[in-house]
Amino acid sequence: MHRSRIRGIAVAVTITLLVALAASCGSEPEPIAEPELTTEDLLASAGEQLAAITTAKFSMVDETRSGQMFFGTTLKTVEGDIRSPEAARMLVDVEAPGMGFVQLEIVAAGDKAFMKFSRDAPWLPLPPEQVPFNFGGIGTILSDILPLMTNVTNAGKESFDGFDTIRINGDVQSEQMSGLISSVDSGHPINLSFWFDETDHRLRQLRIVGQLFDMDGPGTSRLVNMDINVPVDIQLPDMAAGS
Repeated sequence: MHRSRIRGIAVAVTITLLVALAASCGSEPEPIAEPELTTEDLLASAGEQLAAITTAKFSMVDETRSGQMFFGTTLKTVEGDIRSPEAARMLVDVEAPGMGFVQLEIVAAGDKAFMKFSRDAPWLPLPPEQVPFNFGGIGTILSDILPLMTNVTNAGKESFDGFDTIRINGDVQSEQMSGLISSVDSGHPINLSFWFDETDHRLRQLRIVGQLFDMDGPGTSRLVNMDINVPVDIQLPDMAAGS
């Protein structure tokens, strides 16, 4: 009776062990959690995406309409195409004294640039150093600016225009924006907000708040939207061949 009881306990223990072993063999392995993306890693990845830009469509809005005069007019919006590193076509909507709303056009490629002061006006040569925005080089320029930012904060996830993004805020000095905005005045604090795509970290939107020029109003805010690596059409006017 004693031996039978011991043998029964041993059999029960063996069965229990076999069942546990079978259960462990058939269960799914515990998934390994992906490491959380740090702000530093995001900025490094975003910088690589910016430096790799080949083409883009963009728009820029003076949200506060308090920016410095643009060729004697009040700038409203800029939109256009980019072919990196040094070609851009820009349509600039402005409000001109005595003329109302007018659309200027600027095209620049390499060491040549041209401008016309209305849709039907003739093209005029524009010294490259007078082109107000270096959007052609925006990818490399912003990639270089990212590590210069101070007081960097991750504001978390935000969605707009159907995209899930991560917003990063940081501060620079106005002179550090001189590669992108020509003839900036130094000594003004600038706050930058970048919206990077949550999936591939490409730039979707950028807000520039502060005085890039002495004549900017306090708190001037410029909002830039980007659609990266899409087909663009940038052509110098026919007169460029003989300029």
